[in-house]
Amino acid sequence: MWWRPLVVYAGVLAVLLVLSWQVVQRVALRADALPPIGFPGEWFWGGWFRWDGGWYVGIADGGYGYTKGQQSSIAFFPGYPLSIRAVSHLTHNTVLAGIAITIACGTASFVAFHRWLRDRLEPRAALTALLCLALYPYAYYVYGAVYGDALFLLCALLAFLAFERDHMVLAGLAGAAATATRLVGVAVVVGLVVGVLERRRVVDPVAGSPWRARFELGRLRPGDAGVLLSIGGLAAWSAFLWRRWGDPLAFSTVQTAWGQGSGIVTWAKRDWIASVVRRPTELFTVGLVIQAALAALVLLCVPAIARRFGWRYGAYTALIVAIPAVGSQ
Repeated sequence: MWWRPLVVYAGVLAVLLVLSWQVVQRVALRADALPPIGFPGEWFWGGWFRWDGGWYVGIADGGYGYTKGQQSSIAFFPGYPLSIRAVSHLTHNTVLAGIAITIACGTASFVAFHRWLRDRLEPRAALTALLCLALYPYAYYVYGAVYGDALFLLCALLAFLAFERDHMVLAGLAGAAATATRLVGVAVVVGLVVGVLERRRVVDPVAGSPWRARFELGRLRPGDAGVLLSIGGLAAWSAFLWRRWGDPLAFSTVQTAWGQGSGIVTWAKRDWIASVVRRPTELFTVGLVIQAALAALVLLCVPAIARRFGWRYGAYTALIVAIPAVGSQ
């Protein structure tokens, strides 16, 4: 069934490519509605390079910069722009390199996700879950957009696939690539560490319940330490920021320029509450409420996820939602 994820990805990609091309062509007919960017094939690929894509390409072309109090490129982790810089030697254009990386990683992530599903679910359920990923609205970002989502998704999946096959060093290296691509890669680190603890626990033979288990340090193996390599991407990025600008958390500090600074105002969701109270019927507010409800629903599902697939995936799911939920206004 290895071909199924390829067919699903290719089918959705083809539809989105045509739709994007048509939208760009129609919008571009309106004066100044869609300013040209200027790269080969823009007439077809133009819809996939907007917003944060400009930051990633700018980093790939010219490196990082930081001006305190202003929006700066250090807000974006280096995994994806470094990949763009490497592939651009083949494409001779950084925008096309970014699109190519997203499509390649998106395709590979579908194959990896299907492999992960087939290890745990019957074929029909695995296909259903694959279709849920393929048709999820924000999956748009793994079909060609110059964003790092597809690369992160692939790295996270490879980390857990390697872990399940007891390749701890490979799991740690894939996790390091994830933490070098997105801050939420911390969820991969925690998931892998929790997975090691799960593997080395001892279940009470009388009770027989996985909830009544104890962890014995002596059951750890030297190779288990390989999962700790997963923090390496974030550690290297922080070390670079510390040496260059004296702030190992500059990627977080700079968020204040986007109105997303850390602190009690953000954690307490003051602005979100104000929007709900003052402008409850605005489309933007309604969207925020829906997203908050979905985030809460996912967190409520964590115990069920842990019972079905293990606490490593429960911990990963909880953090992958909690990190942006807590850190954004």
